[in-house]
Amino acid sequence: MKTLEVIFSGIPLLWSGQFMAASPADRQAVYQIIISEIMADPNPIVKLPDTEYIELFNRGDCSVKLDGWKLAFGSREKTLPAFTLAPGDFLIVCDSDREKDLEPYGQTLPVPNMPAIVNTGQTLVLKSDSGQIIHAVAFSADWYDSRTKAEGGWSLEMIDPGNPCGYADNWRGSIDPRGGTPGMINSVRACNPDMVPPQILRATLPNDSSVMLLFSESMDSASVYSCGLYSANGGLLHPSLVDPRGPDYAQVLLHYRNRFQTDKRYTLTIRNTLKDCTGNTISGKMYTDFAVPETPSRCDLIINEVLFNPESGKSEFIELFNRSAKVLNLADFSIARADISTGESLYVTSLLNNPFLIFPGCYVVLTSDAVNLPGNCYLYDPSVIAEQVNLFMLPNDEGIIVLSDYLDQTIDEFHYSNSMHAGLLTTTAGISLERVDSELPASSWVNWCSASAASGYSTPGRQNSQALTLGQPGEEVILQPEVFSPDNDGMDDYVTLRLKLPEPGWMATIRIFDRNGKKIRDLASNCLLGTEESFTWDGTSNDQQPAAIGLFVICAELFNQHGGVKNFMKVVTLARRF
Repeated sequence: MKTLEVIFSGIPLLWSGQFMAASPADRQAVYQIIISEIMADPNPIVKLPDTEYIELFNRGDCSVKLDGWKLAFGSREKTLPAFTLAPGDFLIVCDSDREKDLEPYGQTLPVPNMPAIVNTGQTLVLKSDSGQIIHAVAFSADWYDSRTKAEGGWSLEMIDPGNPCGYADNWRGSIDPRGGTPGMINSVRACNPDMVPPQILRATLPNDSSVMLLFSESMDSASVYSCGLYSANGGLLHPSLVDPRGPDYAQVLLHYRNRFQTDKRYTLTIRNTLKDCTGNTISGKMYTDFAVPETPSRCDLIINEVLFNPESGKSEFIELFNRSAKVLNLADFSIARADISTGESLYVTSLLNNPFLIFPGCYVVLTSDAVNLPGNCYLYDPSVIAEQVNLFMLPNDEGIIVLSDYLDQTIDEFHYSNSMHAGLLTTTAGISLERVDSELPASSWVNWCSASAASGYSTPGRQNSQALTLGQPGEEVILQPEVFSPDNDGMDDYVTLRLKLPEPGWMATIRIFDRNGKKIRDLASNCLLGTEESFTWDGTSNDQQPAAIGLFVICAELFNQHGGVKNFMKVVTLARRF
């Protein structure tokens, strides 16, 4: 079969695995007609009728005929009746039996036997009569940003129609006292543009001659279609076919003519002409690695950190670490919560549908709620996160986590307990347990410790604050520089105190005194340390006033729950320019 590379001037249509040129009308309508409001759960009633609806908005400057268009509710699809939507107009789509309830609020489009909208979240897709995806929204109950509103009676409203592919950051629960704004401008309407360029999160291998690229947001499918945009080493060069995947086009499938070699790591280069849904272009060329995954053995992939009692509004997570020399595929594993008494796995979550290549020495963070991970992990490094919506909840006091391979053989197991936290902590909420040494078994209690205060009490997707490295010496105290000048000239504006500790679990109180013995600054008070910590002083006192020039003494007391105490003093000189 001969493969042809075709570049359309418009947006390619994905239909039954084939690409078809989008019609001029389709090209014009993409993101012109958008889903702007969703009433998924009208009960308990606020003031609007007890009726589900979806609001469409024409954000363009011309009318669009909706004859034969389709609206998909997950896997169920309904054809819309004939209607012409004028520019700037809203249209309330509802079940035909409830049309009269919503007619007083604006133009309505009745749909016979309209499927129910799933209260907790669903993917809604608007398609043209030819099957072209015009707009898609994969909402969840978390988008309300209000537990009360998520329980019913309030609609979800889009904030900025100029950012049609925004996720939770461009949707919010209605603030209209009626509970929603069907047929009119949304109550949360505001300027909320997407100014962030897209990122490549990772590549996975659906088979031995295809690569699936996952981007951080919805892409402009026309900008990703050319085979010449992608080049790989190892003799692969360009793919033979590029297949943007709807409905949100955040994934792009690349097909190659040759099979990938095992035991070889490939680097894929992506040119900087790719755009997201709103036209932001990637900054510079992007790179991502891929390789044929290998069969895992016991403890190749280990449970490395667990947050089982998060603070309110934050999400639990289980961090895995690849301590082997192999490239592993997360889809080859399952993770379970086991019964404390019998050890039997009760809540098993297969990761089969969450492909994620984990390279040696790399991490993956499993969570059911990526956006609310602690430490802004979702914003700083979304590439390490594998969101698993159906992931089980972890007990706050004690639990057993079991990681298994595709043959149901145990790869790693961790029996955690709240009592494993550092004994001197006043609270453990929001503090994760970190594995100290990846070479020691998870069953050893001394191999786990609370994440340090300086790390934000958790380190999802990065090296544990309590990790021990090979060849680490005993305690070291380093002060740099010994003379500093906090004059904001970019040279020696801070003094840094660095600590290296032989084991985790130490706490510290660090104070700074002037030469007369007067306390100037508290740097730390009963602070849980990691195995490597740094503290900086900018030359100001506790009341944020500049300290006088001269000699200062940094005094630190280190102590642990076993009664160990260490004291040290370091002298630093504060100088200023005249």
